[in-house]
Amino acid sequence: MILLLAKLGVRKAKRSIKDYIIYLITVTLAFSFIFAFNLISNSEDVLNLSSVMDNFKYVMYFVNAFIILVVCFLINYTTKFMFSKRSHKFGTYMVLGIKKRQISRMFTLENLFLGVFAFLVSIPVGYLFSILFSAIIMNIFDLPYQVLMDFNSNALFLSMLYFGIIYLIVLFFIE
Repeated sequence: MILLLAKLGVRKAKRSIKDYIIYLITVTLAFSFIFAFNLISNSEDVLNLSSVMDNFKYVMYFVNAFIILVVCFLINYTTKFMFSKRSHKFGTYMVLGIKKRQISRMFTLENLFLGVFAFLVSIPVGYLFSILFSAIIMNIFDLPYQVLMDFNSNALFLSMLYFGIIYLIVLFFIE
């Protein structure tokens, strides 16, 4: 039954893509910034600039915390909006005999699918943002900068952790 609900959730997400396109773009950009800031805060080039940069890592974590709060609000608001917009469809499902719990699971799976999709797209976009931001930071200090294909697993882990926290908070507080 769960597999059927997952398939139905994925199919509904594909059909509702035009409704979710702004949501997907916004969440993808937000997760891209989170990932980019994590990459920058763990970058040796940026951290080795000066002693003032010792606190830079913590400032970046603070910026990420702020972005996380904004993304939580955004996802929660959008989820509630989409739920109210599609309430007539959910009413039809209930008339057809689908239980509220199953409808809730289907809607939750749909939102998780969209979130995971946005997160996966945000990894390469965030990597490009981190290159751009690192170049800007190095340019501010008038230092040469090379684009290196350096990938930090700690930054990816933190981004995945933030993603999990965001969706746990949103799913916990959704009504």
